[in-house]
Amino acid sequence: MNYFSDAREAKEFLASRIVHEAALQGVTLSEVEQKMLYFTESGWTLPDMPEISDRFDREYDQDEYEQKIAKLVKGAAKRVEKTSRDEYKQWWAATRLLKTQDHYISLLIDEAGLRPPGDLLKLWGTGVAIVGLVLAFSIISAKYNVDWDKYFTAHGGFQRFFWGTLGCLFALYVAARMLFGSRMDDWLMKLIIRGKSESDRK
Repeated sequence: MNYFSDAREAKEFLASRIVHEAALQGVTLSEVEQKMLYFTESGWTLPDMPEISDRFDREYDQDEYEQKIAKLVKGAAKRVEKTSRDEYKQWWAATRLLKTQDHYISLLIDEAGLRPPGDLLKLWGTGVAIVGLVLAFSIISAKYNVDWDKYFTAHGGFQRFFWGTLGCLFALYVAARMLFGSRMDDWLMKLIIRGKSESDRK
């Protein structure tokens, strides 16, 4: 079901729930903090966002803000899950819609570490599939008494080893991506940048 016709409606829905949760918890959100929920470098946003963004950079700590919003996101998501099943579906519909574009609120929701319904099942499915492949590989090797040393020393053995290893790494990445979401990509990017910086220094 399409609850939202565009990113603006989805963002307004999520932002309103976060602000409402702050009021219920007695957490103060300044005008700048509320408006930063609408920040994006592309697509629809508030007309005064450039000024709000500059003020935010001058007066606020980004890490503290993101942690603050992440706690509110957790509270808001749990609250709508308990009070309204339909609203809970709207929450994740809005989240999925905004993830297809570049919106700051999507990062804030990721920081909360929440997973949409069905994600845990997908994660278990991926894990079972990986374990199944390993078991099948072991059973076939034992049943047919495969001499892997011969395969790796034969022509093309290295290529098979390379692509097999690459496939395993990809499977692990998929499992980690489902568990940690976009934070996994952020961690990998930081790792790559750090490695490049150290390489440049050498």
